[in-house]
Amino acid sequence: MNASEFYQSNNLEKYPTKYLNQCKKCITMHVDNWNPETYLWILQEVDVPYVPEEWYKLLSSYGKDRSKVTGMTIIGRYLSKMKLKQWNQYRWKDSDFLQELANSKME
Repeated sequence: MNASEFYQSNNLEKYPTKYLNQCKKCITMHVDNWNPETYLWILQEVDVPYVPEEWYKLLSSYGKDRSKVTGMTIIGRYLSKMKLKQWNQYRWKDSDFLQELANSKME
């Protein structure tokens, strides 16, 4: 399979080739975009932070018709978003920090 069919990971210790061992289709087969338990493990493997506000923004834009949404619909867009300059310095371990930061901004 082509490398573009695999998600890249920031965890180079676990994935020295930069790619997860399973293809995108296989890894997202059981993802329910409305249930974090089904996709958080993927974000951890890819080593990007989970920012619920950003996830739900994408879900509200692209998840309006549940019948057309697949496991890859939101996660692919989310991972692309996490490559943007404002997010690319953060990793999975920063998820709690980013959530606390978002909560303090709301107050």
